Amino acid sequence: MNASDRLLRRTLWGNAVFSVISGAVLVACATPFAGWATHEPLSVAGLDLAIVFELLGLGVVLFGALCGWAASRETLPRGLARVIFIADIAWVVASVLVLLLPAAWTGIGIAGIVVVALIVADIAVLEYLGLRRLTAA
Repeated sequence: MNASDRLLRRTLWGNAVFSVISGAVLVACATPFAGWATHEPLSVAGLDLAIVFELLGLGVVLFGALCGWAASRETLPRGLARVIFIADIAWVVASVLVLLLPAAWTGIGIAGIVVVALIVADIAVLEYLGLRRLTAA
């Protein structure tokens, strides 16, 4: 690790830890989370919301593993770091769009979506700053 990639590398490690833990919790608690998130049962593309949460959680765990892999490389893969940054921005945008869906979100559901989106947005800001620092070096 050198001074120019320290911020990005540490942010990717943080993203990895957050993603793996939150994804695993989403998989393990998909059914109760689905019950708390909406006032009435919801299906997405014909799938029950709990199944969607399980699949989403698995994807987030895999994403976290990818972040950890990138952070662990001796030479930080800049292209992959940019893809991870773009994926985090896409998550935040998708969160806003999900809140605009005609679903009967509960206060807990809205809070969960917003809190995770804010954490991911913070991570994306740090990734952006880390990528800029790498480019400047």
